[in-house]
Amino acid sequence: MTDWDGAGYERISGLQRRLARATLGQLSLAGDERVLDVGCGDGYITRAIAARLPGGSVLGLDASPRMIAAARSHADPPGARVAFEVGDVLGLTAVDEFDVVVSFNALHWVADQVAALTAIGRATRPAGRVVVQQVCAGPRRSLEATAMAVCHTQAWSAFFSGFGAPFVHVDPRRYADLAAAAGLRVTDQQVEDIRWDFGSRAAFTDWCTVGFADWTGRLPPDRVADWVQAVVEAYQQQVGEPGVFRFLQLRAELVPSTIRGSGT
Repeated sequence: MTDWDGAGYERISGLQRRLARATLGQLSLAGDERVLDVGCGDGYITRAIAARLPGGSVLGLDASPRMIAAARSHADPPGARVAFEVGDVLGLTAVDEFDVVVSFNALHWVADQVAALTAIGRATRPAGRVVVQQVCAGPRRSLEATAMAVCHTQAWSAFFSGFGAPFVHVDPRRYADLAAAAGLRVTDQQVEDIRWDFGSRAAFTDWCTVGFADWTGRLPPDRVADWVQAVVEAYQQQVGEPGVFRFLQLRAELVPSTIRGSGT
């Protein structure tokens, strides 16, 4: 699991924060829930959740130690009960512990989607809820798929021998079946076509440099900038607008489909 640059992520995460805030705005909370934020990153959204839980608590979980270090470096909202832990969703051992589990644009970095959702479902109380937001598959070649295509070119293939795609873009048409295999039932699902203008190619390149950690970790430091520029150039040829990022985002609400131990 890549140890993302937490400080760098804070600097470039305006897009991720905007998307998570939009989803969070649709999330109904009574204020006394126990919440788990899977893939919490720098903790910005985790603390926004905590501020809405005067009688509850929230745990932010992220596999990247540097992300958790960034999350712990900020002050909590007054009176909030919020904690952060380093941990992979696949290693989540909690059972029936959380009223609400959320994950904002993190699960597409987990190869085994069923295993991830199974762990999340197991951690959710029988009457609880799960809200998942992640990049999904669509008719356009994604930025990540473009990165993989660049990896296979002659100029870069030697650095990426044996390298498998570090992401999964689920097919939204099959998401209900995927969730069912994990013991969850989809109660609502939406797909939004997002167009985000970073304002310049330079700003988009900066964002990509932080977000491509899985790829750039295989490169010598003096080749990272050249590789990122190659990906940005290839992607701009597809989109046709400098500094513009296009992607499809899946938002799903789920509940446990069975009460564990009931035999039903």
